[in-house]
Amino acid sequence: MITHTDVPAVAKKLPLPIHTDATNSFAHHSMAVRVPRIIQDTIARNRTYSSTILNELSQLHDAIVGDAPLRLFTPPAPDYDLWAPRFESKQGETWLHTEWLFAEMLAYRLMVQSCQYWSTLRDPFAPFKQEELESTALWNTLSKALDKFGNKEDRLARCLQFSLWGNRMDLSLKQAASLGTQADEEHLLTNDIPAVVEYLMSNPPGAIHIIMDNAGTEQALDLVLVDHLLSEKITERIILHVKMQPVLVSDAIVADVHTLLTQMTKNSTITNLLAIRLKSYLNKGLISIVPDFFWNTAGRLWELPRRIYTPFKDARLVISKGDLNYRRATNDAIWPADATLTDALIDFPAPILALRTLKSDTLVGVSEEKQNHLDAGSDPDWRTSGAYGVAQFIST
Repeated sequence: MITHTDVPAVAKKLPLPIHTDATNSFAHHSMAVRVPRIIQDTIARNRTYSSTILNELSQLHDAIVGDAPLRLFTPPAPDYDLWAPRFESKQGETWLHTEWLFAEMLAYRLMVQSCQYWSTLRDPFAPFKQEELESTALWNTLSKALDKFGNKEDRLARCLQFSLWGNRMDLSLKQAASLGTQADEEHLLTNDIPAVVEYLMSNPPGAIHIIMDNAGTEQALDLVLVDHLLSEKITERIILHVKMQPVLVSDAIVADVHTLLTQMTKNSTITNLLAIRLKSYLNKGLISIVPDFFWNTAGRLWELPRRIYTPFKDARLVISKGDLNYRRATNDAIWPADATLTDALIDFPAPILALRTLKSDTLVGVSEEKQNHLDAGSDPDWRTSGAYGVAQFIST
């Protein structure tokens, strides 16, 4: 993969990424059980697919469960050149004996290939997403997030909190989604939101980039944050980075943003007014929605292509949403207890705020004392359940 630098970022010593074998029980279960179950659910919710598509999905399911060798999708494909170099180093490895982040993203990419997405533009995960859009929980949460009280700074902090806990609403991990978006203060293990608010309010407005994660509830709460940043002139422009094609069930693509805006117009007066403002910002170029194939790969944040890295250099702030993007920042690895996000990131070109609920084992920036306390507590799955979150900010 061509990156923004000619010097390989991995020259810095990094812990090895988590693998799908027995060395990490959560990753192993994710590939051996959770991903195959999602493939089965996708088949069940898309019975109008042709028999060819349904058979290919079934074959992928069986290959993962049976720990078959990894395979790459065949060209022609618009993103083949991004995947081929990565796949070279993985040849001969199997689904349950390889790097977890690579295997997970490859499995979803093969689903997209099997479903003939680029020939039909039919999102295989649309039935999952539509079910969430029709839920009262989404619209009740959105209405709460739109309540305005306190000064501009207080509302900004509140919007950031909603955006963070919205990340629980991940349709690929029902355990996390079942927790909802309400969380106690103790569940936020690192809270740099006050520092971010102070930084944004004390600096001239500039472009803010948001690397988005899930569609649906999380996306709705992200758009409340976008509305506040623009309406209060805290920023001049927002760039929303989304996936180029469907992945991880609920991850946002361009179509999801517009579908949500349409649903907002139909739900209530307050959500209709939000949609009107957001559409106005889109029409004026104050909001840009930018899809990229990079976000559909296992690419790390130090491997950003120039087309992303260069505009990031001029950003007032980059907000990285969710667990997947956090895994990109940390090499999806198990770090020493005293490691920080600064230790993990390499050559990131802008101030960055990571908003993430914990749905995998990688973690930095939480004190060893706090980690030990949680390890000794009543929730042995605290790193992966989605119950806990972090808001971690690096200003330079």
